[in-house]
Amino acid sequence: MFFLTPRYLKQARLLLKGVTRFIDYKRDLLPQAKLNDITALRGELQQAVKARDEKRIDDISARVTKACQMALPDGGSSELADNVEVFFVAIVVALGIRAYIAQPFKIPTGSMQPTLNGYIATPTEKDPTPGFVQNWYDYLLGGRTCIYAVSDHEGYLRESDPFTEHNFLLFFPYTTVHFQDGHTINISSPLRQLIGPGENLGLAARTGAFVRETQSITPDGAHHTQLAGGGSVFIKKGDLLACGTLDSGDHVLVNKFIYNFRSPKRGEVFVFTTKNIRSNYMNVPPEQGSQHYIKRLVGVPGDELEVKSPELWVNGKPAEEFGMKRVASMKEPYRGYGAIEQLSAGRSVKLGSDEYWAMGDNSYNSSDSRYWGVVPQRNLVGPGLFCYLPFTRHWGVIR
Repeated sequence: MFFLTPRYLKQARLLLKGVTRFIDYKRDLLPQAKLNDITALRGELQQAVKARDEKRIDDISARVTKACQMALPDGGSSELADNVEVFFVAIVVALGIRAYIAQPFKIPTGSMQPTLNGYIATPTEKDPTPGFVQNWYDYLLGGRTCIYAVSDHEGYLRESDPFTEHNFLLFFPYTTVHFQDGHTINISSPLRQLIGPGENLGLAARTGAFVRETQSITPDGAHHTQLAGGGSVFIKKGDLLACGTLDSGDHVLVNKFIYNFRSPKRGEVFVFTTKNIRSNYMNVPPEQGSQHYIKRLVGVPGDELEVKSPELWVNGKPAEEFGMKRVASMKEPYRGYGAIEQLSAGRSVKLGSDEYWAMGDNSYNSSDSRYWGVVPQRNLVGPGLFCYLPFTRHWGVIR
């Protein structure tokens, strides 16, 4: 049996999220004394969760739930109380579905291409935006955004972090261009697709900015930048900043409960966190917490792995699982598995009892276990279940 976090801890963490949202949404309606009581109970629950004290968690959970249900003033009718209860329960149920059953993820990079797409930038010389109807059709069905960003301001870019990446509602990344005088311009694209290696929309080139990366949270994550080469960059009003099309990364649902009933299977696409994984190739500062990665699970506990390009060998023979055979086949657009010094013909890796090995299908452009090592069992989230957006050839069950 494959065990994850105890159920009572998961339920307590869900309740903490629900109480926090209840406080945030109802703060203006709650009497101060009751708000203080609920806040104090939430603090007690946090301490109990940290101590993993099941008995204390059960006691405080009952008290905080009752306190939330009785918190709002009685309007002389049970209708308001019923609505509060429904609201509170709905939050917990929604969080429960996300924690226990299925969680949506959006793929940011190309490490799993062509099986699953990250963002794909295609630069153009002219404004690629089609007519209004075609533009929305491309976006809704194909996840394509047309970008034609022109500066509405004149001035120097700031030297530290002239371009920064943000996320709106988790699934909508955008990049902010910063001027020294405080003016900003937002472009609806991740930073990597604007200035990164390979095909990009040419933000650095079009602005004449020589940019160097000063910090990478992870190989799959966001970036910070700094102007390099001496001197500031001057932008004129009307200058073209970025031009081209951006195809969205695939949106996938991950099965978060199945590993409670079966062990992870070699060959499946899976999601895991970067917590507990530290190396020069995965520089995640402690204050950044962890991120979610999606790769193919190519090695399970006890396996011995060896790359004999283009094949990946498992336990002394070529991998037999469908996804891994497809990569090794080198049928376009798959390119096979790439060897590095630590994992190549004659140099194998043996996995321990709670260790897993992750590799991207786009092996030659993937930061994976070949570089930063094994994935601990406690980091596993679940297998990729279904690609639900965009409505392209990847839509459907993930293989």
